[in-house]
Order: sequence, then structure tokens, then C-alpha cells
Amino acid sequence: MNAATRNRYKVTAVVFALVATGAMAAGQIPKSERDRSIAIVHATVIDGTGAAARPNQTVVIMNDRITAVGAFGGVSVSPSARTIDATGRFLIPGLWDAHVHTRYQGIDHLRLLVAHGITSARNMSGPPEHLSELLAWREQIQKGERIGPHLLTAGPILDGPGTIRPTNLAVKNAEEAREAVRRMKRDGADFVKVVDLLSRDAYFAIASEAKAQRLPFVGHVPVDISPGEASDAGQRTIEHLDAILWASSTQEDEIKRRLQSRSRTGAPAPYPLSAQFLFESFTVSKLEALANRLKENQTSVVPTLSLYWSRRDQRSDDSTVASADRLRYVPPRYVELWKQRQPPISDEQQRLQLEQCLAVVGELHKKGVTILAGTDVGVSYQLPGFALHDELNLLVKAGLSNMEALQAATINPARTFNLRDQGTIQPGMRADLVLLDANPLVAIENTRKLRAVVTGGRVFERQELDAMLADIERTASQWSGTPTP
Repeated sequence: MNAATRNRYKVTAVVFALVATGAMAAGQIPKSERDRSIAIVHATVIDGTGAAARPNQTVVIMNDRITAVGAFGGVSVSPSARTIDATGRFLIPGLWDAHVHTRYQGIDHLRLLVAHGITSARNMSGPPEHLSELLAWREQIQKGERIGPHLLTAGPILDGPGTIRPTNLAVKNAEEAREAVRRMKRDGADFVKVVDLLSRDAYFAIASEAKAQRLPFVGHVPVDISPGEASDAGQRTIEHLDAILWASSTQEDEIKRRLQSRSRTGAPAPYPLSAQFLFESFTVSKLEALANRLKENQTSVVPTLSLYWSRRDQRSDDSTVASADRLRYVPPRYVELWKQRQPPISDEQQRLQLEQCLAVVGELHKKGVTILAGTDVGVSYQLPGFALHDELNLLVKAGLSNMEALQAATINPARTFNLRDQGTIQPGMRADLVLLDANPLVAIENTRKLRAVVTGGRVFERQELDAMLADIERTASQWSGTPTP
């Protein structure tokens, strides 16, 4: 029996031991596995910096850090290190999903993300009780007691009177807005999220207090605010493309009038407008002017292209997002609920909207605006993990190169969120890595071909990922709770 075969038997033994003891289902990693030195050898490294892929590399990990990267034979490896032979495979930084919602009970968000190579995620909302729950999850993940990605999180979304979700926090004026930001800081939120119905006074009070509290603020662009104003005010990220589409229209004033009228009359949402109307009134010159402003202010955009795409795809006869292959990881009660919901506009309107969104992302990227990969996981048919790989594919369709799409899910969010020890494969960086069976620079779809995931120095090889997915599927089929609204 050669060394490679012996190593495979050792890995398989670990997998069966984890499954047999229930550790995999509980999300626990034995301490001995977490503290051991690991060497990934003979890998082609795509380090996330934009540099060319480097073949036959060794990457050494100790605890949760990368300690060395270099040509095979030129890097010292401890004789006791666990060695992973990556011959013919490609190593990329762990992926980000920069826009998820984890509060939906019964959906195993954390393990689904990890099983698809997502080692960091930004949770965008949740009531106070979910914030405390998520902070507890984060501590358990850091201790190795739970499987999950590195997490950043908001608390309750800040909105104005008439907010459509009971989990949102409605603020009526500047004083309430400032106190809400201070509350987020006290409760442990990493950032503040704003949405559509905030008044101008409340919005700018949030911007001011967030700066005073050293707490980033992100989110939608409220109806009474323009994207340019939001960028000037210091909003770190703009989520989705709706407000950017409106601001790029020759009919921007008329659009704003309609939106403000709907919000004042208590309509269920301030959009959508006709995709045909937006498509026909779109102008590149207005978008370019806005893009220059966003770039100057270092405002990043999370376009969530997969959200616009899935609204149309879910209704097709050969739907990808509504396929049995994906939905087996979601409790049937959620699937029943999603089937009852239909996107509010026609297939043709959806097609026009997606076409315009792809063009807008391409133009923003050309102008140097930082694009982040995010999906709005939690929305119907946006499944944790799967949606991020859909997003990467759509970013390439929008005009990003394969490398640039990877950076939208690696170094770009790490830098936007000021996490200087993430996003690349370099000594001293957090050991968040994905080993792929095929080259993502040749075809971006190859990000789906996972051989192993390393999150915080914890290795999950293919057998372990398969065991994890099998357990998620089994648990989902047995869940009998009430879907989170």
C-alpha cells in the first residue's frame, strides 16, 4: 500500500468516526484535528490578488493561519503534518456571500454555505433574538463547536413608518434613528442596515451616528435619498440594483415621484416599476456619472444578480433553482410556501430587468466600482451555497473576467469590510481555502467542483462534505416546524 492510499484510508476513517459519533451532525470538530499542522502540496494556487496561477505549490497551515506558501520542495513541512495531495487541482481563497439572511428556521444555512466553499458570509437582518442567536453561533464556530463560515451580522433593519416586515425597526425621526444605531452597537451588531421608507432626517441621522459609533452602515437606498447622496453620506455598500436603475433613468424625477407617492399611501413596497419603462429610459451617461461618484467614495455595490435571474428561472419548465437536486436540502414546508409565491411581473419584464441589470454591472465594473458577490439567500429559491455559484456565473456574463468574479467573492468583500487577514492565499492570512477539481479561470462553473474546503484551518474533504450534505438532506426532510415568514 503506497503513501497516497494510506492517506485516503486515514481520511475515510476520520469521516466514518465523525459520522458514527454524531460529531458531524452536531457540527463539532475534534480539537486534535483543529490544532494539527496541515500541508497542501502540488496545488495550483490562484491566490486572489490577481496574479497568475502558480503550479506545484505548497501551502502550510497551522491552527487557523496560513504560515507558508511556496514552490513544492522550497517550503519546510513538519514530518507530523497532515498532508493533502492536490496534484492536478486548484486552490482558491475561501468564498464570500456578502448578502444572506440566516433567520429562516429549519434551513441549515451555516453548513450549506460551508459545503459549497463559502467560508465567510454577511447576515443582513434579523430581529433582536436572532442577533443574539447568531452571535452565539459565531462564538461556537470560533471554538470549533459548530460548523459554519466566518460571520458578520446586522441587527434589525432600520426602516421608516409603514415598514412591511414586523422584524424591521421603524424609526420616525432623527432622535429615534440615533438611538437605534446606539442600540445596534450595544447589542453587538457589526453594521447597520437601512431600507426604503426612512425619511431624509432619519437617514442622515443614522449616517452621522454610525460614524460616531464607528459602525458601518449599508443597505438599500431609501426612496427619499438618491444613490449619489447615499454614497456621499458614507453608506459602505448599496444592496441590489433597483435604486441605481432609477438613478440612471432620464425619467428619474418621475420615478421618484411615483415611488414617494406609493410609500406615502402605504403600498406594500415602493417598487417594482415597469421594467419596460426603466429599460427604455435608461441612459449610460447618468450611470457613468453615478459610477464615478461611487468609486470616489469607495462605495461598493452588491448587485445580487442571482436574485433577478432566479425570479424568472423558477417559473421555467426546466428551472435550475426549483430543481429537486437543490430543494432536497430545504424542508418541504418551505418549498410549498415558495410555490405559492409568484414574482410580481411577467417573464418578459423579468427578462428585460435581468438584461439591464447585467449591463449596469458591466458598466459599474468598467468604471472601477467595487463589485461584491451576494445573493439574498433567504428569498424564495435562493438556497445557501448554490446561489453564490449562480452569482459568480452571472458576474462573468455581466463582463467581469473569471479572475475578477473570483475577487468579487474573495478579496473585494474582505477589503470592503476591512478584514485585512482574509481574501487571499498568503502567509499570515486566515486559513480559508477551497480546493477545486478544475480550473475556475478556464470556466467559472468550475467553482462548483469542490474537492475540499478549509475554514479557519478546519479541513473538510469531499467525503466529509458529502456526509454533511446527506445529514442536511435528512434533517430537512424530517423538519416539521413552521416556516419563518
